[in-house]
Amino acid sequence: MLRILIALTIALTLFGCETQEKKTDIGFLGTLSGRYSDLGQDTLKGAMLALEESGADESVNLVVKDDKGIPSEGLSAMSSFESADIRYIIGPSISNVATAVTPYLDGRYMFMLSPTVSTSELAGKDDHFMRTMPHNSRRQAENISRYLITKMNIKDMVIIYDSRNSSYAGDLVKNATETFISRGGRIRDIRAFNPESGESMNTLIMKDKNNPPQMYYILASAMDTALIIWQIKKAEFKSKILIRAWALSNEFFRFSGEAGDDVYLFDYYIDKNTKQYTAFRSRYMKKYRQEPSWFSLYGHESMVMMIHALPDLEKGASFYDAVSAAARHLELIPEFSFDEYGDSYMPLNLFVTKSGKTERIGLAE
Repeated sequence: MLRILIALTIALTLFGCETQEKKTDIGFLGTLSGRYSDLGQDTLKGAMLALEESGADESVNLVVKDDKGIPSEGLSAMSSFESADIRYIIGPSISNVATAVTPYLDGRYMFMLSPTVSTSELAGKDDHFMRTMPHNSRRQAENISRYLITKMNIKDMVIIYDSRNSSYAGDLVKNATETFISRGGRIRDIRAFNPESGESMNTLIMKDKNNPPQMYYILASAMDTALIIWQIKKAEFKSKILIRAWALSNEFFRFSGEAGDDVYLFDYYIDKNTKQYTAFRSRYMKKYRQEPSWFSLYGHESMVMMIHALPDLEKGASFYDAVSAAARHLELIPEFSFDEYGDSYMPLNLFVTKSGKTERIGLAE
């Protein structure tokens, strides 16, 4: 299936045109193999579903490139897109690749809309980059720290993060540390790890065996987050566990099993009881025979915006104006908006995992 997705070129007709027209190429840059492949694959599935739903069959080519989660591979893909005169790109999946490829857009008539990148390094910039996922802002960290301390009485924390995606984790660690301490909390330790080093996940928590922290805050991929949680649960620590939505794919629940229950995360609320989401879920499960993840949903909505932006782009509208106007067609993401730099905003909520699903606790800001 993966090989098919990577090699895939989809030819579909946009808006049911009957006359033969020159096709518009849309690029897709994602992490489709390697440690973070669940992000890219689920995002691509959502995007493909949106293309089919659009009624297109002959006017759009989706040209897919796998960056493998490696910045240099992302740059190589960007060069290929440029050589093929592909101007509009959905992606990438992870922040380390995004910070490498976004400067490539400067001075070129190329534009990117990322479904999942949230690093603050790219925030507040007048560039050719927009995104559906809100960035890891100081405001977000302040809301999280305030909630943890005042609502959950968490005063003692250990942060564990994957050093390979430092563009993502770096600003999160910095903002979490500063805001948590400013409110009277204590960051006992900050531990970086590299899953490719061969070091046992057990070493990340064993120094706490005589005095576990109140909370572990884990910033890692779905697989690595699940493996660390297993170590915490196996050690019988009573610590609460906070993870990032970045890890919350179908892979997380598959790897964590029962250990994945009662894990907290702050995320953006998608009402899964609406008729729009129910219909989306039904179509997704019929096509892929699995539950859609939030990556799937954001990939879907990014493609919806791109498709609806194309007519305005062809009339000469700016990428920002065309995509911003297309956002009114979104049905699955509530209270969504772009600021003047193409960074998105949605209100933050707290969730807890139960039996392979997330349950909303309430608004966190």
